[in-house]
Amino acid sequence: MINDLGGFHFAQASDPQRISLYLTSHDWNPQEEQGGTLWVATDEAYEVFVPRHRQMRGYESYIRTILKTLSVAEGRSEAKISLEISISDADVQYIHTDPEADPGTTPIEEGVKAFESLRQWVLAGAVSESAEQARLVQPARKPARALEFMRSVRLGPTFEGSYILTAYIPVPPLIGQTEIDVDDPRVRAFSQPFERRVSLKLREATREAVSAADEVIQRRVGIEAFTHRAERGVNANLCEALAGFTAREGGEARIDFSWALSRPVESANPITLTRNQVTILREAAKEMRAQAPEDDVTAVGAVVRLHREGAFGAGEISIAGIIEGSANERLRRIWLELAEEDYSQATRAHDSGATVSVTGSLVKRGNRYFLQNPSAFTVHPETP
Repeated sequence: MINDLGGFHFAQASDPQRISLYLTSHDWNPQEEQGGTLWVATDEAYEVFVPRHRQMRGYESYIRTILKTLSVAEGRSEAKISLEISISDADVQYIHTDPEADPGTTPIEEGVKAFESLRQWVLAGAVSESAEQARLVQPARKPARALEFMRSVRLGPTFEGSYILTAYIPVPPLIGQTEIDVDDPRVRAFSQPFERRVSLKLREATREAVSAADEVIQRRVGIEAFTHRAERGVNANLCEALAGFTAREGGEARIDFSWALSRPVESANPITLTRNQVTILREAAKEMRAQAPEDDVTAVGAVVRLHREGAFGAGEISIAGIIEGSANERLRRIWLELAEEDYSQATRAHDSGATVSVTGSLVKRGNRYFLQNPSAFTVHPETP
């Protein structure tokens, strides 16, 4: 899959802590020496010296010797070993897309969509893991813990073959026996750091969403195949992200999970997204959005229509604007009903062309968007 890792992975793989973590996970034995650590293979057939710090003279030469020795000892290429060392302290998700393009490239529009889908997919896992309750549509206002987590996630380089996207989730190392050894997987999961729980949630929710799509295809069941799995992280946001991984109409995608070496996880087969599954996932997302309102949504825009039966009382307005904080910034027409005082403010905003904002629960009925339970209606002053 990977022929040339370039300087990026060599720089990561030359970190002494990552090398030590890799050697520990492969049962090499350390012996402290002046300036670093001598690591000896279990069968004592090989040994490597890992300098204590990068500033040591000849450091790069030591690293290249380590990689060559490991390549011989394991019978694998230096490139693959270098890659594993570079990601030894992170969970990594590989998204294999299938563009109609030269190897290692993708059309720019499809690439942008795939990268945005990757961000939304990881965010969906973080929100599901940090939210107090499962929802068919995640709230526009994300939990603070999920947003803080997203700042730690990194994009890795793309690889040839298909066009492969990578997301790196740094995972704190295991210090002592901090994980709970019990039969209940839910209890064991909560003994893990939040970063690892997000990775596990992504794997579980993705598997469940694909299984739900298969149920719809094979058994002709309805949207309940998805809604019954909401507690496992299946929702409209996740399904939309998965559908966005296919680089073209009729394309497929594959998701591989790699786990931080300090906290090993039993490996499993990659998750494949077929053309038919993607079609079902896309439609399921639409139906879930139609069934469940999106809470805590703030619409920002201009009042373009006013209507009420008499001269006083509540009235209906429509706003042409965007959803604040949404990844999709296309203009929408949003309908809502306001109490008399807010309706009067909306009338003045309509006459002056001022921008307004209002918060509520967004629901789609047919081709129209409605904002239910509106609050915090505000007319923004014009900027000079």
